Amino acid sequence: MSVPTAELTTPAAPARWAAPSLRTTDLLDGGRFYVALGGVALVIAALSLLIPSTPSYDPWAWLVWGHEVIHLDLQTTGGPSWKPLPMLFTTVFALFGKAQPDLWLVIARAGAVMTVVMAFRLAWRLTQAFAVVPAAVTGAARLWVAVPPLLAGVIAAGSLINSSGFVSDNALGYSEGLATALVLIAFERHLLGARRQAFAVGFFAALDRPELWFFWGPYGLYLFWRDPGARRLVVALFALIPVLWFLPELWGSGHLLRGVNRAQHPRSNSAAFTSCPVCTVFRKEAWIAVLNRVKVPAIIAVAVAVAGLWRTRDTWRHGSLSAPVKARIALIVIGVFGFVWWLGIAVETQAGFSGNNRYLVLGTAPVAIAGGVAWGWFIEAVAGLLSRLALSERARSARRLAAQRFALPAATFVGVALFLAVPPWIGHNVVSIPRVHRALVYQARLRTGMTAAIRKAGGRSALLGCGSIMTEGFQVPMAAWNLGVPTARITATPLGLVGAPWPNVLLQNRAQSNSTLLPLPEQIAAWERAGAHYRLIVHNRTFRVFTTCSAKGVG
Repeated sequence: MSVPTAELTTPAAPARWAAPSLRTTDLLDGGRFYVALGGVALVIAALSLLIPSTPSYDPWAWLVWGHEVIHLDLQTTGGPSWKPLPMLFTTVFALFGKAQPDLWLVIARAGAVMTVVMAFRLAWRLTQAFAVVPAAVTGAARLWVAVPPLLAGVIAAGSLINSSGFVSDNALGYSEGLATALVLIAFERHLLGARRQAFAVGFFAALDRPELWFFWGPYGLYLFWRDPGARRLVVALFALIPVLWFLPELWGSGHLLRGVNRAQHPRSNSAAFTSCPVCTVFRKEAWIAVLNRVKVPAIIAVAVAVAGLWRTRDTWRHGSLSAPVKARIALIVIGVFGFVWWLGIAVETQAGFSGNNRYLVLGTAPVAIAGGVAWGWFIEAVAGLLSRLALSERARSARRLAAQRFALPAATFVGVALFLAVPPWIGHNVVSIPRVHRALVYQARLRTGMTAAIRKAGGRSALLGCGSIMTEGFQVPMAAWNLGVPTARITATPLGLVGAPWPNVLLQNRAQSNSTLLPLPEQIAAWERAGAHYRLIVHNRTFRVFTTCSAKGVG
């Protein structure tokens, strides 16, 4: 990776070389692209419902809250922290009854598809800014100029898909994939000079992760200063952020900052409970999310871009920025953002907040893009070096033309060979699709199993009429949605053995196929010794239903 240094710091390409700008074509750069991308992503996401599908913990809570909002009876206690972005969808989808969960899954999965495409697109765009074609090269040989951007895009998109939890988290309906897509779209709109659009798109991303305020807020202040015509937009969206984040919590729980307090009670297996949370999150969760052959070149490329800007500062500080200069700046921004985001989530976990692994994707995608660009630039730099050698005065014209024609193919071969040769073997680091599929199918069986168990037990009225209801903690919002009650109405299983009072209804299950059966059989036995009289009334593939009520009360 030492070869690109001289190439990337060259102030301008020779006159006989043609270099494109950061802009591609009007068809690909206008709003039509995003409309088309959204449409295709929605179709792909809808088709994904052909396989067994279900939301997970947080999405089920958003679905419950969507029902409560339209009935003007929001109760946010007993669930995760409030998050406005998914609520914009789940509230509307509540009007469609039983289709609500699947409709949200389509949106969440479409967001993930859009993230992958945007990662490819940004890596392509930033690599293409350095793509050059000798004027003497014509015909099919000129098509090779698209190979480095193509490889950069494939590496970026592939690294993102391969990152830990990306497929499973988005398949289960979490919103970080959609938020990441919005961040990448906002970044591209800024690159293309549409700063108001970038700010507006960033607003919706900031409705999903409050950490984005530290980036979106200063950008809004910059826009307010540089663009007087955008000041009303900035003020309006600044005012909407606290309204959409905090007022629903005040309505639903009576506490303005309940979401903040809830985020400080992480799940039992969170890195927040380790001896060094910041170390655990950054080293064992964030750092391993992207392969070394991608993130290390990303760091090198950022350093090379900084050096290139510094060496050529006299040529761009007092004039318009060329496409290569803009590309260097963009790479630095997106690469630094990715690593800073990782560190920020780690520090946040150290402070006691819930450091869920899925939060890291907003850093993983930029790091993957920077790594893809690094490989694309490397190939172009090698090709440029070979071409310059061909321009030697001692070389004959026929040899020059042949060398120029084969510079990119040769450089591509070198780049791909190096990428594959970096140890360890890449096959050992690829996400296991069969394993992910089995895990997702099991989660989907929990959904169908709970629905069938409730129906066989006499329906929601029979179970609710029996009294208090308990289930394994991750299934609490799903049980609340199926029974049509607030999440606080359902109790999660205790962490240890407890005594009276005991619940009247138990929905016993395993959170994962290899997890412990909860509530524990020992806990049920302890309650029975204390005076409870449970009867097993339903036993299907994933759920057992115990009740203390008579057969008549349960149906």
